[in-house]
Amino acid sequence: METSGKERRLKPRFGVSLPCSVALAEAERDLLFPGERLDCRTRDLSESGVGVVAHSIYLGYTCIVDEGRALVVTVELPGGTVSMEATPAYYLRLDSAAAEASYLIGLRITSMTNEHRALYLAQLEAISKSESEEG
Repeated sequence: METSGKERRLKPRFGVSLPCSVALAEAERDLLFPGERLDCRTRDLSESGVGVVAHSIYLGYTCIVDEGRALVVTVELPGGTVSMEATPAYYLRLDSAAAEASYLIGLRITSMTNEHRALYLAQLEAISKSESEEG
């Protein structure tokens, strides 16, 4: 019997929609669009990654889902804003009736300050407790 993605994961993933943005890490920034960022929403969060839904996979002329691309992700949590460095793990175009395409982008967290990690993990804990109380 094949395991589903959720059973296969090392860390639990929690479905939550929060405002976020994705930007290129400083070393990757496009000379023509240095401050460009992609506004999006989270689809799910885990200790090791973030799934986001975005209207594009490009910042300026740079494709953000290229393997190894260094990104800065900012997530607006209820308790405050956290920033993290991440790399793309996967992406897929979502079918929709809307005129504008949207993409699901899976991001692997590579680093975060201790302060932001503590806030992020506290949010995951709160979501976990909330889900266990509902179920």
